[in-house]
Order: sequence, then structure tokens, then C-alpha cells
Amino acid sequence: MVTMSRGQAYALEAFVAATVLLASVTFALQVTAVTPLTASTSSQHIENQQAAVVQGLLDAAAENGTLERTVLLYNGSSETFYGVGEEDRYVTGGPPTAFGTMLNETFLDRGIAFNVHIHYFEGSKSRRSKTLVYMGSPSDHAVSGTSLVTLSDSDELHEPIDGAAIPTGKNLSAVESDPNTSFYVGDRNSGPLWAPVEVEVVVWRM
Repeated sequence: MVTMSRGQAYALEAFVAATVLLASVTFALQVTAVTPLTASTSSQHIENQQAAVVQGLLDAAAENGTLERTVLLYNGSSETFYGVGEEDRYVTGGPPTAFGTMLNETFLDRGIAFNVHIHYFEGSKSRRSKTLVYMGSPSDHAVSGTSLVTLSDSDELHEPIDGAAIPTGKNLSAVESDPNTSFYVGDRNSGPLWAPVEVEVVVWRM
């Protein structure tokens, strides 16, 4: 059972992660001045800056664990992410996790749309993708960043509570052995590792 202190700790983590990243991103955006360059050069400069912000956000989320917990925010019984509705993906913003808050405050609040895709392998060579967030078709000036998350058999599925992803107590091995539950990424290793997944964030100005 999740204790109140544990829930508060995750909520605090979400707040701190979002605040720290938001401060750094705000600074980065403020120093990106549009100078009297040609239109194409200015556009490329802004795109490069946005790409750096995307990658920085992913690196920070991977470092503090919020990215992995978002990948695991999955209801094994209904075989879908929590709270996605009929679309089977989030369409109005990021997922209800600290990572989702980071995405919303960094991009959505500034008129920048984003899609989030999770790439993984099924079988020996088949590369598959699952869309976590879809806010539309990216423009020609979209930029992206990626981060690798390695899942293990002992990693637990998570559920959203007060803006944080909280472990449910059921790990991936238990999900696989239960005929009534499943996870969208299959076990690719015979040892303690489950599978590597690649999280891709694509952003563009609306």
C-alpha cells in the first residue's frame, strides 16, 4: 500500500524536477535573441535551440527517473496508459507524471506542440512504436530528441496519483505470468533485464 509520505515524496519530486528544468529552459529561451540575420539562418538558429532544449529535458527526466516511470504508467488489465480515453494516447498535453508536467511547462505553455513516441523491438528485428502523446502532425520545422530507457524484470507498473507516477506493486515479470494482464513491450532477455526502449519527443511551434 502506498503511504502518504511516499506519495508526498513523489509529488515533491515532480515539483522540483519541473521547477529546476523550467528555470534552465527559461534562461535558454531568453538568451536566444533574434538578430538581423537572414530569415533562414534565424529559423535554423531557433530550431537548433529548441532541439537542445528537447534533449536537455529528456536527459534530465532520464537522470531523475521520471522518464522511466512514465514509460511504466500502464494499466496491465485494460492494456492502455492511464487516463488516455478512446484515443489510446494523450492528446491535450503530457501524461499525468512529472515528465508530463515538464513537457507542458516547457513547451505547451509557450505555444509549442509535441508528440511523444516509444520505440522498441518485437521479435528479432521488428521495430515497433507506441505513441504516448499525439498533438497533431509536426510542421516542416519540427525538431526531436531521444533518450534510451532500459527496463528490468523487477520494474513495476505505475499509476498516477496527485501528478506523480506511483508503483502499483506488480513488476513486469508478474505481469507476464498473469494471463489477465500484459505490457506493450515484451521481454527480450532471459536474464534480469526486460528490454530497452527509446523515448522520442518531437516539438514544433503551433
